[in-house]
Amino acid sequence: MYINLQTIIRIFAVFTILYSSFAFSQSPNTPALDWFTMFMWLSGGLALFLFGMEQMVKGLLVVAGDKMKSMLARLTTNRVMGAITGAGVTAVIQSSSVTSVLVVGFVSAGLMTVGQAAGVIMGANLGTTMTAQIVAFKVTNFALLMVAVGFLFQFIAKLRKKKAIGDLLMGLGLIFFGMNIMSEGMEPLKSYQPFLDLMIEMRNPFLGILVGLIFTALVQSSSATIAIVIVMASNGFLTLPAGIALSLGADIGTTVTAMLASIGKSREALRTAMIHVQFNILGVLIWLPFIPELSSLAIFISAHDVLNVQTMDVLAANTPREIANANTLFKLTAVILFLPLIPIFLWSVYKLFPVLPEEKSLGEFQNVFLDKALLDTPSLAMKAINIELEHYQKQVGLFYRRLVSMIANPNIDRLAREDMTLQRLRSYQGQIVSYLGQAGQSELTSGEQKEYMKLMNVVNSLEAMLEAIHSNLQQVLHEMIQENIKPSETMLTLVGQLTTEVGKSMENALQSIYARDSEAALSVLAIKQTIDHLIQDALTHQVKHFKPNEERLVVFRYEMQLIDGFKQLHTLSKRIARLQLVSDNDMNEHKTDTASET
Repeated sequence: MYINLQTIIRIFAVFTILYSSFAFSQSPNTPALDWFTMFMWLSGGLALFLFGMEQMVKGLLVVAGDKMKSMLARLTTNRVMGAITGAGVTAVIQSSSVTSVLVVGFVSAGLMTVGQAAGVIMGANLGTTMTAQIVAFKVTNFALLMVAVGFLFQFIAKLRKKKAIGDLLMGLGLIFFGMNIMSEGMEPLKSYQPFLDLMIEMRNPFLGILVGLIFTALVQSSSATIAIVIVMASNGFLTLPAGIALSLGADIGTTVTAMLASIGKSREALRTAMIHVQFNILGVLIWLPFIPELSSLAIFISAHDVLNVQTMDVLAANTPREIANANTLFKLTAVILFLPLIPIFLWSVYKLFPVLPEEKSLGEFQNVFLDKALLDTPSLAMKAINIELEHYQKQVGLFYRRLVSMIANPNIDRLAREDMTLQRLRSYQGQIVSYLGQAGQSELTSGEQKEYMKLMNVVNSLEAMLEAIHSNLQQVLHEMIQENIKPSETMLTLVGQLTTEVGKSMENALQSIYARDSEAALSVLAIKQTIDHLIQDALTHQVKHFKPNEERLVVFRYEMQLIDGFKQLHTLSKRIARLQLVSDNDMNEHKTDTASET
């Protein structure tokens, strides 16, 4: 859940509309209410609730964010495991909106497929019912104690994680304190007939769903809507069917957050958000004709007797728990029913958003996996960079092969196009550097610091590679074309073998990083003898065929520049490979130290 100025404006807009509708509907015989005071209590209580949610989520993501986000990214091997993971993570952070935004970000970053995301989103919908279950308990008496303890942690703690525990406790306290304020703010409405008449109108399920949908879409938190529904129920304002209808509306309204999160992302992210929309809407439509049956079932499992006279006191005592149980029941049945039907959901979203030709072959220099939503967790941001490096390596490999082919077959038009390619690759490499820099602005663990420094050295080496290609290959080719010079046949053979081996070393060097492949790193070092041998053969050829005339001197200079460029590229490849070997060695030492301690 992300709270910003627009969200705050929306909250106050909602209460302004409610305030106006009640104030102007007041008849002369109706007792006067202090509308300003009520508006202040209601809006202030909701603001505290939302701020408390944000504080609690921030604290949780610091205390256990890496673990929870890693669970989301890894424990999705099948749809059932994905649903369990989504439910578990959402139950902890108490916000399906946060889980949905994370999942959309993971899909956009290539860390998760749409099929895996579907299971997680279905599970997240179930996990968010934990909020209603907690809220339904009378825990508001401990709210200020939690705020005080949370503040104490923030005040005395020096370590980031301990301060985050303070954020978590204070946030939880503010959630319950905000609910208590809203409840007290609604107290005068118990004797306000226009409001009671409106609550009677809420028995119409379509009206209740519409109100719940609109309110949740505005505040972007179904938890806030459910909390207000339970607060109203605890004051005796709502019957169980009306509370269920509002909850169903909130379930549809919460999909707005996922849709907003998909804006500007890949079409895969958009498809993921659309699965969320379809799942929630279908779940509501299934239960819409059976709200009375759902009410009876919720009353049965809540162990409350059905009373013929539904007074405010009876409603206040029983309805909050019944609404929480009904919320859990309808979401649980939706997960059980739709989880086996994920292939149908996938088919439908691919029909709605078919694969475009440009998706089949991604743009050469498109930033594919660097999703800003992952920057809050540096470990995942750096994982995204590793995935991006694989895409980068493919484009550099294609560029390199096209370029070296022009040593034997120079063409000024093709070379001009490759000049533009180099500029785009530089821009692409700059995007990776910028993203890595943003990831490094967070507080890093010791392991993250090592990974960060390794990646920083890698991207610096990539920049040096592009510079070597520009200075020692492209510029030389331009000059050779201008002066109509071609290397000798023997030299072309030697250079051809050299370009092949250097290309392999560049590819294996980057593969060792993004795949954490020690064998690929070792192959870069092992190929050194072959490359040195080819370079020595080229130099021997130069000496043997050297002629002290101007034309041969020019050819000799260009050939030496080409050879020097290949030497630099291999040296930089070895530097990258050694970074991975050092990283593997550090990891093995850490495992050894951990094993010895245990």
